[in-house]
Amino acid sequence: MIAMAAGDLVDAIMSYTKRISYVELFEEVADRNPLKYVFCGRGMELVQLSHPKHGVFFD
Repeated sequence: MIAMAAGDLVDAIMSYTKRISYVELFEEVADRNPLKYVFCGRGMELVQLSHPKHGVFFD
């Protein structure tokens, strides 16, 4: 009974929270945007992430 009430409370809180992107999280933590050109200030687009051993994991 208590676990169900706690679960309902968590669900209610989670419905109000906003998911943020990697860039927004990084800006909050490090105070800089890793996907912004230093010289002109324009944004970059992340196209692909890969690992030598595990291959492509974001495309």
